[in-house]
Amino acid sequence: MGYKNKELLTNWVNNIDKVAELTKHSTTRTASKSRLNDLLTSVSTGKIVGATEHKIDGKKMLSIHKLTTNVVPAFVECVGSPTQLPEFLEMFYQEMFQREDYKQACSIATSNILQMPSGRGSGASQAVKNLFVPANKYDPWRNDKKLMYDVCQAVNLIGVNQVTGHQLSKEQGRGIYITKDLIMSLLEHPEKATKTKIANALVLMRVAGAIHLAQPNELTDAGLKLTQLNHDGKLVNSHHIYILGDFNTANWGLVADNFNLNLNTPISKEMLIQLFGEQVGRDYFPDLHSGIGKQEIDFFMTLKAQKGYTNVPLMTAKEAADTVSSLTGVKDRTARMYTDQICNVRPIEMEKMSKFEAKRLGYVLGDYKNGKPAEKLLVSTSREALRMCMEKLAGKNDKLENQLKTRMHR
Repeated sequence: MGYKNKELLTNWVNNIDKVAELTKHSTTRTASKSRLNDLLTSVSTGKIVGATEHKIDGKKMLSIHKLTTNVVPAFVECVGSPTQLPEFLEMFYQEMFQREDYKQACSIATSNILQMPSGRGSGASQAVKNLFVPANKYDPWRNDKKLMYDVCQAVNLIGVNQVTGHQLSKEQGRGIYITKDLIMSLLEHPEKATKTKIANALVLMRVAGAIHLAQPNELTDAGLKLTQLNHDGKLVNSHHIYILGDFNTANWGLVADNFNLNLNTPISKEMLIQLFGEQVGRDYFPDLHSGIGKQEIDFFMTLKAQKGYTNVPLMTAKEAADTVSSLTGVKDRTARMYTDQICNVRPIEMEKMSKFEAKRLGYVLGDYKNGKPAEKLLVSTSREALRMCMEKLAGKNDKLENQLKTRMHR
């Protein structure tokens, strides 16, 4: 984004007097601020970066060239990178006492953001690109991929955002306190986000290993104090402290290979148990309660057991969605999304496809050949079912070959 003062702020070391004039403020208003977004909300950030400043739902936002964004990503972009922040704040906002591991947190955030795929020319793996970079403007997951990228950047900015306070994890700069509201305040494009989509993007980041729920042995005393809160007279675990990992070593391929990138549909604990095993699913994802559950998964497992391994479709996608809706009570649109999600549960081995595609691949439509041509079917993708499809196609090929030989002989 073309902020008027970006060049000046990026090279602030050689323009101290001009930047000091831009950042002039009342220290009594900023001395108690602990987060970067709180600081930037209490000063004239629009004047500092060179953008139009206004409020949306009581929150300060910045606009330039018809684009609206939050104050933190705009400020960080103008300063150059998170690694520039400690010195910048020490020079112009001395009243904000920085936590001991703040420089390390800024360094980790910078490293992770630089390793995120910026487009086709980046050195990221194909799995990472598939997850973050839209294939083209017609990509059905275009908005979700852009939001996933934005949430990933916001998570890294969380460590940068917490300027003062205590170190939360034993490994410097890694402990971060995440809430959906905090993520929303750090997004570059907040207009594309909802709390549900943010929650699901965070789950995908946890699946990849980019962040994980902080375990007691990873936390400092300050972190441990935040992990337990009083609720109705009882101590309960808080699920807001996470450990920030290295973007480059996260297994993004695990996400791309196992889940449809649909941030509208909650990813359930049951799916994660199927993927990682029960112990990991319950220990590392104790806060997940939405999405498909054991009841829906058991129904489709039972259906497959009744039908056996066959290359005949299991049912129509509409029948499956109606079943999910009756089992869970969710609306039709959500039930259709849940049905797509169920196809990603590995033991079920099922895929949704059109009648034309199913017939082309060798599935026997049987009673399903009647009805609307556009109707989608759920078919088994087990080894046995695929072998039966191959045998059917091989039989067809043999028959055609024999007919061709007969004609040639004549």
